[in-house]
Amino acid sequence: MAEGNLSKLKIIAYPDDRFQENGISISVPVNPGKYQLNYGIEYSEDQEQGTQGNNPPYSRTPPESIQFEFLYDGTGVVPGSGDVSSKVKEFKETVYKVDGEIHRPKFLKLLWGDLSFNCVLKDLKINYTLFKPDGTPIRALLNAAFLQIVEEERREAEQGNSSPDLTHVRFVKEGDTLPLMTYRIYGDPALYIQVAKYNGIRNFREIEPHTRIVFPPIEKLS
Repeated sequence: MAEGNLSKLKIIAYPDDRFQENGISISVPVNPGKYQLNYGIEYSEDQEQGTQGNNPPYSRTPPESIQFEFLYDGTGVVPGSGDVSSKVKEFKETVYKVDGEIHRPKFLKLLWGDLSFNCVLKDLKINYTLFKPDGTPIRALLNAAFLQIVEEERREAEQGNSSPDLTHVRFVKEGDTLPLMTYRIYGDPALYIQVAKYNGIRNFREIEPHTRIVFPPIEKLS
């Protein structure tokens, strides 16, 4: 597998969450010494006043996250670091900057060894720790946290909740049509008229990408 042969951790930035278009990639100069994967489960902690303890009902499972610390060293000790300010700027523009065409930061894929992690940046802290006499930074530690992205179809397949009896929320992607999206949810593209009416959509042929559409339980469309 080609991804397993990567020597440096690579970050590829994509304009869509399908990770299919050509992305812009950067590699970190020094591979991290470790990374941390975070998993969480949220429960409702509401309980009646005056009671002690409860059996908290499950609320949701937030997306997984991953944390790294990246070193940029311009002292000459680390080959490939180059100018620290320029490299940090490149990193920020790749993972943090809002893309004017999609009106949000780009979607990211992290590749390193067996790791392949589709995500978006959650948090970035830049610590400059060494400077030239004129104040130019020559060493920086970047602490970055990323939130995992799971494609809607895969997430629902894993959860087993693709039933038309549930409410689904979708954001229109390039190439999507309302009948096609309706077919994916209900198995019947003819219900697109009811979906359009439910969402107040007057012209279903001209739905802009990133438009939020709610697909209610099928009985609410009757």
